Amino acid sequence: MRAPRNPADFAGRRALFAGGALMVGLTQVLLAGLTGLRASQTGLGVVSQNIANANTPGYVRTEVTLAPRTELGAGAGVEVSGIKRAADRFLATASYIASAASGAASTRADILGRAPAHFGDPNQAASMFAQLDVFWTALTELGVDPASALRRSDAVHSLESMFVEVQRIGESLQGLIAEADQRLADAVGLAQNLIDRIAALNSEIRLSKRTGADSSGAENAQSALVDELSSLLDVRITGVPEGGVHVRTSGGALLVGVTPARLSYAAGNPQSGVFGTITLNEDVGAFSNLEPYILGGSIRGLLDVRDKDLPNLAQSLGAFAATLGDTLNAVHNENASSPAASTLTGRQTGLIGADTLGFTGAATVGVLDAGGHLRQRLTVDFDAGQIVGEDPAATYTFGLSIGSFVTALDAALAAANPSGGASFANGVMSVNAGSGGLVIQQDRANPSDRAGRGFSHFFGLNDLVSRPSPSFFENGLQGADPLGLNAGGEMIFQVRDGAGRVLANRTISISGALSAPGASWDDLLAALNTAGTGLGEYGSFALDPASGQMKFTPGGAYAVNLTYDSTQRGGTGVSVSALHGLSHSANARRAMETHVDSAILSNPLLLAVGRPDLSADIGKRVIEAGDNRGAAALAAARDMTRSFAAAGAMPAQQTTLASYAARLGGEAGRLSAAAERAAQGAKAVSTAANDRRAEVEAVNIDDELVRMTAYQNAYAASARVIQAAKEMIDVLMAIGYR
Repeated sequence: MRAPRNPADFAGRRALFAGGALMVGLTQVLLAGLTGLRASQTGLGVVSQNIANANTPGYVRTEVTLAPRTELGAGAGVEVSGIKRAADRFLATASYIASAASGAASTRADILGRAPAHFGDPNQAASMFAQLDVFWTALTELGVDPASALRRSDAVHSLESMFVEVQRIGESLQGLIAEADQRLADAVGLAQNLIDRIAALNSEIRLSKRTGADSSGAENAQSALVDELSSLLDVRITGVPEGGVHVRTSGGALLVGVTPARLSYAAGNPQSGVFGTITLNEDVGAFSNLEPYILGGSIRGLLDVRDKDLPNLAQSLGAFAATLGDTLNAVHNENASSPAASTLTGRQTGLIGADTLGFTGAATVGVLDAGGHLRQRLTVDFDAGQIVGEDPAATYTFGLSIGSFVTALDAALAAANPSGGASFANGVMSVNAGSGGLVIQQDRANPSDRAGRGFSHFFGLNDLVSRPSPSFFENGLQGADPLGLNAGGEMIFQVRDGAGRVLANRTISISGALSAPGASWDDLLAALNTAGTGLGEYGSFALDPASGQMKFTPGGAYAVNLTYDSTQRGGTGVSVSALHGLSHSANARRAMETHVDSAILSNPLLLAVGRPDLSADIGKRVIEAGDNRGAAALAAARDMTRSFAAAGAMPAQQTTLASYAARLGGEAGRLSAAAERAAQGAKAVSTAANDRRAEVEAVNIDDELVRMTAYQNAYAASARVIQAAKEMIDVLMAIGYR
């Protein structure tokens, strides 16, 4: 039987247990104080980082998230459960959208804002508009004294100065296009650099999260990069659970995923109007044109300026130069200089001798002696296919081809003067009186006509304004006319859909049947309109029955561009695109290649200031040195209402040359002003979006100072708790072990 325990033993043990429980409690207090110190230190560090980056663009403030520790039960202290950025996904997305819109608009405004300066102030003497007015004034003054060589020279050189100014403007627009293209290449390179850095930070953020480290620094750096990228491209951000982001364009193209996308672009050739495309992941075989998926940002603005705004202005300027020259040539071909020129050499038509003549109506060719007297009158009746001469009286018949007509005209001129004649070689017609002079006029009752122009005007036999290639594209060709293209040439077409995506590249080679002697324009049209090898599934090519110009009619929302053309028609050196105006450059280059005819420029006495009377009797004088009717007709062309086809930025319209020139300059100013207004509006929206985002995400110094004070107080309180617990432990230790 066990002996009863001593009551004193029970009391000692109870005291021991109580002391142990108290020690455990004090230990928890120490841990609570220690965790409080650590949490306060972390909070102070985060607040200090926020304050230090208060003025850092794109910095998102960081916040500490605290939670109770429960390892030893309630009251075990506090722990830092996370450090996160105060980012708002929806406000950030709104900021990206606004930044992209502002980037696109400001880029357009920057480049288009310089275009009107190239056109110049109409009030400045050196501007295109002022130079044109000087020319009209010079023509009016020439009418007062048409025999004055000085006044003729003034008129000719003022017109040439105007065309030189047009050329300068055209080259300046091409320079802006080249600048936009180079800036595009630079922007794509910068975007690639940002994409690579964003992807690299994805890896760093994921690693930090796996190890429990603070990833907010990397996330802030990544956010700043995304902000910068959003000004170049319109981007959308998707968070990844394990850390980091995926970046896509608004159109859905993935820029940053598991790995960064690879963008590439090389600057093109502004002179030809052919540019490359921005490709996505071309190096891994997933070739894709990124451009349709870019809906905003400065890259979108550069694309729009390069491909739409500036080319449209350049084409309108080319149309103005060509129309001005064509209008003056129509008048000049009806008149003559005094004395009349003995040889008339025409323009480059791009035609060959086997082409159908295609004229209707009648024209008159007058052969003059050195004194300006009518020596022979040749009446050309295109409907009847004959040339009727009066002295000597003879009839010369011709067939349906240009070559046949030139043969008959050559015989008729040779009969008037053995040294006279006519030829048509390499697309250019030339007529020669031998001695004396030549005058060609339309029949008043039944004027000749091919594609809307008279005989002399169409062949440019007495042109005032010239260009190495055809200035107008109404060539009068028929489907059955011989194709005449040299073997080996080719045309490359690019097809895009309504969104700008490249659907196909088709090459038409001049080989086989198309290079055979019997090939016709109908054969080329058939090749172009064949589905699969041609462009038949995207639309159709056809010759306009009224003008002979080849035109493409899309079968849907397709855009077909001729990107390369090495064809040549016989010995003319004229390509299919230059003959029909199939490419943008063929239209735009008219502004840079149109000038006063070199023969008239070197000898202003060849300016046709008189109106010969070819209805006079044989032997009568038909032209006088003081005749000013030709100069008056040229001056009247300024206010002659005529039809202008749609060209680039200018719609089809009926107006005068003076009004068209003013509207062209006004269109450049309108585009610039509209772009500037759009840029200001987009900037205001972007500023508002960024301000709203900053209200939530940015650092507020006052708030951070309050947090700093709170953390400092918490730190001090935790320190006092630790000190109190230490003192209690010291007392307990002294009591228990005394």
